[in-house]
This record gives sequence, C-alpha cells and structure tokens, in this order.
Amino acid sequence: MKKFMILACIVGALQAAMFQSVEPDKSTLIMQGNAKEYCPNCGMDLAKFYKTNHTHNGKQYCSMHCLHEATKGTMPKDVMVADTKNLNFIDASKAYYVVGSRMKGTMTQNSKYSFLTEDDAKEFQARNGGEIMSFEKAYEVAGKDFVSDMKMIKAKREGGVYAKGKEIYETKCTKVDKNIYESIALLKDDLKKFCQISADGDLQAAALYIWDEPKNVNVVKKAEKIVVPKDARCPICGMFVAKNPQWAAMIEADSEKFYFDGVKDMMKYYFKNNKNFNKLFVSDYYKLHKIDAKNAYFVVGSNVFGPMGDELIPFASQNEAINFAKDHAGKQILKFEDITEEMLKGL
Repeated sequence: MKKFMILACIVGALQAAMFQSVEPDKSTLIMQGNAKEYCPNCGMDLAKFYKTNHTHNGKQYCSMHCLHEATKGTMPKDVMVADTKNLNFIDASKAYYVVGSRMKGTMTQNSKYSFLTEDDAKEFQARNGGEIMSFEKAYEVAGKDFVSDMKMIKAKREGGVYAKGKEIYETKCTKVDKNIYESIALLKDDLKKFCQISADGDLQAAALYIWDEPKNVNVVKKAEKIVVPKDARCPICGMFVAKNPQWAAMIEADSEKFYFDGVKDMMKYYFKNNKNFNKLFVSDYYKLHKIDAKNAYFVVGSNVFGPMGDELIPFASQNEAINFAKDHAGKQILKFEDITEEMLKGL
C-alpha cells in the first residue's frame, strides 16, 4: 500500500480544545472602552487567546506576534505577560518562556507560553516539549518567525476567512466606513451594532474583510450535503444511515443510489462490486460538505471513531487532514487510490 504520509502520534486530542482559552470572567483586561476585549492589532478575542496575552503601553495583545508587530521589532520595556499556569499578569522580563512546545501557538506556528517560575516552565516542558528561554530571547525568536507567520496568516485569511467575511458583510451588515476607526478592535466592536451577527468568529471574519480590504474575494456557493433518506440502510452493515448523517457516504450508479454510514463500508462495497462505480461521495469531517471521494484526503488510525469503529476520516483539503491527524493521533493520510481492500481488513 502506497503511503501518502506518515504522521507521528505526538499531539493529543486536548490540543484541539483551544489550550489558550479561558472563560471571560477569568481573564484580566487592562484596556478601557467597549473594545477592550479585542486585540487592537488583529481584533482577536483576548479571552479566547488569553494564555498568550501580552500588555505594553496600555495595550493588550493576544500574542507575542502582535506585540512584535506593534513594537515594530524594537525590544519593548515594561511588558507584562499572562502566566500560563496561574493566569495572572507577570513581568515578562522575569518570566520563563517555553518556546516551540507541542501546544498550538497564537498567530504563529512556533508557540510561546510563559511562567512565573522555572519549575512551572519545566513542568510544562516535560509534558509538551519546547525550549525554556527569557523574554528577550523569545522576542528575538518571534522576529525570526515573523515573515513566515505572516505568510501563514495571509494564507489562512485568503483560504476562506475573507470569503466568509465578505458574505457576512454583504448580507447581514449595513455599510461601514473603516477609515473612522483607529483599530480593527474598535471596528469589530461596532459591527455588533451594524451587523445581524453575534458569534465572535463571524464578527472577526467580517472585521478582517472590511479592515484588510482584500481584492478578488469570491464567495463560494454554499456546498451541499449528502441527504440521506430516512429508510436508507447501509448495504454492508444494515444500519440506518440517517441516524449518523455526519458520517454519510454514497455511491451513485445509474438511477440507483447506495448510502453508507462511513467511508469504510462504502469502500468495502466498492471493492466487493469490482469497482464498477465512478460517482462516490463522502462527507467532509469538519464542514459536512458532500465531496468527491476521489479528490478527498483520508486520515487513518486516529482516535476519532465512526458508527462502525475505526474509520477513514475524509477531508476536502490536505491541510485540514494534516491538522486533524496532528490533533487526533492520525497515523496515515491517504488519497483515494491509496486505499486497498487488504487495508480495510485491519480496520
């Protein structure tokens, strides 16, 4: 069997639960005004990324990345940082930073978490890896990471955030003049009045679209899902597929359609019938969109199970498959042509 990619099982499912986040009532916000809960540099919710918060000159930033951007790469003084363990703000110059751990970073691929004591830093390092260093050294690392992190952020925004923001802005908001706002945080706060939305993710996407003014953003037509008849049974296991629609897969053959409660059973049926099918569809794990199975990426050996146990988890994009595999101990990422009848026997 051709191996598309082997991934080390180094990141647990806990990482997917936003390690950086705390409940709003457990966060300390130093700024004044209605927009005090948002990073003035990027607009992100400060409580959602609280464990990487930094403060400087009366401003509170969601991350070392935003602090570095705001200070233009000049080493700042009098910086405070959130203690990852106790959640209090501490003097960054006396903090112990763990850089490059397995815990996901904020606005960077190279995470940076701080601690009041070296013992706390070593305890975190023992569980999650990384290197312990001073604020000055961590700030230098942020500078070295800055260009690549900006490329990552740009790719993410262009990969769907702007499109989502444009759709929200054009359908649920009244027109806003961004030029009257000093920061994206103030703009985002005002969108609560001008838009018929309340979810932070929607507000952030709309704010980024307005603030960055990206060109040539195309709103993708709403994707369809696999619609399963209530009485449809999986021809392999006999289960009612509609009971687990998020796992639905299907094969279209002439005027007949076959529904399955997972990719695994669909592929068993595919091989059993000598591959005499060209139209095979699966449900993207995150978006639940109906996607062409022959263009999908499948994660094998993860700690996420379908209705029939071990499953091939489908994704429309390779990046989503890679991120899922990292978060859920996936062992392989396969393309459709890599799946064999023999490997199905081991699932």
